[in-house]
Amino acid sequence: MGAGSAEADRATAAAGVIVCATTAREPLFDGALVRDDAVVIAVGSHEPDARELPSDLLSRAAVVVEDVATALRECGDVVLAVGEGAITATDLVPMADVVTGRVSLRADRPVVFKSSGMSWEDLVVATAVADQGADGEGPPRDPRERRA
Repeated sequence: MGAGSAEADRATAAAGVIVCATTAREPLFDGALVRDDAVVIAVGSHEPDARELPSDLLSRAAVVVEDVATALRECGDVVLAVGEGAITATDLVPMADVVTGRVSLRADRPVVFKSSGMSWEDLVVATAVADQGADGEGPPRDPRERRA
């Protein structure tokens, strides 16, 4: 399945969880295809001028980042969306606020987690964000619990 193909577009539109782990320099898909209840986890493209995600997706999503200052400096998905006026720094949600339950993520808009950290952090945070985004209620469950 090639990026931008009809098959890829159908898969994007149907997906509840989308994981991007590439070295892309341009968005991988049309942000309008992403469901309102989807969780998008972007762990690749760690340069301020490269991105996996389109600005229109970030503009309608809750954008969760490990650290706001780092995202504004290193994460092209965020840097470019801010530069295009799609989001502002105050739109970014620190991951600590999601993990501790200070912020609840709504179920009626996409959740984007943009990572700037190490792979072990990505796994823990992606699990927490996906769990929180799945029902939009309360703090995420303990990621060490096994799913049935």
